[in-house]
Amino acid sequence: MSRALRFQNYDIEKKLLDSIAQASYAGKPFLVSDVIFANQIGSPATLSRRLNSLVEKELIVYAIGNDSRKKFLELTPKSKKYFAKLEELILMAGSKRTKS
Repeated sequence: MSRALRFQNYDIEKKLLDSIAQASYAGKPFLVSDVIFANQIGSPATLSRRLNSLVEKELIVYAIGNDSRKKFLELTPKSKKYFAKLEELILMAGSKRTKS
């Protein structure tokens, strides 16, 4: 796989993970269909592959709600830890900036 293609895949996965995290922290369920039909990031096939890659990396899981026809995407403890660390670093950088 070329370097450019790997970066493109990483970028798509990052956008997907960010979208899932935003919905999760807002307390909104995030459906697989929401991702697949939001073609702003990529084609349905590409998005499906990238979601499966995030599952393999243990960053998200598929969950089934009361209606078994709907699949939800949820963050794993691993991805929650990542976002907590990211928030900590952003706050730390912001506090250093205000002290200068």
